[in-house]
Amino acid sequence: MKRKAFTLIELLVVIAIIAILAAILFPVFAQAKDAAKKTQSISNLKQVGTSTAIYLADYDDTIPQSAYIEAPNTIVSVYDLLQPYMKNEQILVSPSDEISGGQSWESRVQPFGLVPKQVKKASYIPNLGVFGDNLCGLKPSYTPTIVHTGLPEQVETIMFFDGYIKQAPDLNFYTFLGQARHADGLVINFADTHAKFYRWSAVQNIAKNYQTPTGSRAPTYYSWRKDTTNCDADGLCKTGGRLQAVPSTPTGYSLVGTTGPYNDLHGIPGLNITDSEDTATCP
Repeated sequence: MKRKAFTLIELLVVIAIIAILAAILFPVFAQAKDAAKKTQSISNLKQVGTSTAIYLADYDDTIPQSAYIEAPNTIVSVYDLLQPYMKNEQILVSPSDEISGGQSWESRVQPFGLVPKQVKKASYIPNLGVFGDNLCGLKPSYTPTIVHTGLPEQVETIMFFDGYIKQAPDLNFYTFLGQARHADGLVINFADTHAKFYRWSAVQNIAKNYQTPTGSRAPTYYSWRKDTTNCDADGLCKTGGRLQAVPSTPTGYSLVGTTGPYNDLHGIPGLNITDSEDTATCP
């Protein structure tokens, strides 16, 4: 018996059906992939939080510094201080970081003639209000360390977050930005060690009942402004290139426009600390 072949119209119909199915399913696959990466990032930051808790137990509840200089030109970061408790540098790298291996902490400090002690790359940024610093030699003052039990609201105090290390002429809070890596949002770890995903628009609801001191750059702790001029059409800078180019300054914050930090996840609600507060004179 002679076998009948497919007609051209039948083939075109099959191709059209496959194309329609692909158009429907590919976004679903992409969402599923992003959801898996987001879950991994939450796990990473939970481990970072747990490592911090173990560090606190060993150091009389004193929160580690975000960075300090060790002679002659080594910079010791919070990543290095927590590494003995993590024993795995990979958990500092988000699976959704567009830069392979994470943001380059090494290139960030090289312009100052410094080299990292151990960890050279990371995707997560420390809250510079929580983690003190001692960069004496680069600046005339430093931020003293504090004790963990002194945080008034641990559940609402950000500790680490998905971020971008902006290549800029100084090492200040407004150059360490949050980055929306997952469906217009990011993963945040808090001082009680829990980690959670937040859409960028929900960031300003964290610790919303705590007002910042009079004269602060923003009325409440933690903020994120839209910038449709320098970012995408939705006002979000989602890539490192966009974040590098977006105007970010220390003062004059507003929810729209180009003033103040592009986003600000630094500070301690309840202690009137809005970023790395240099309150002590270098010895």
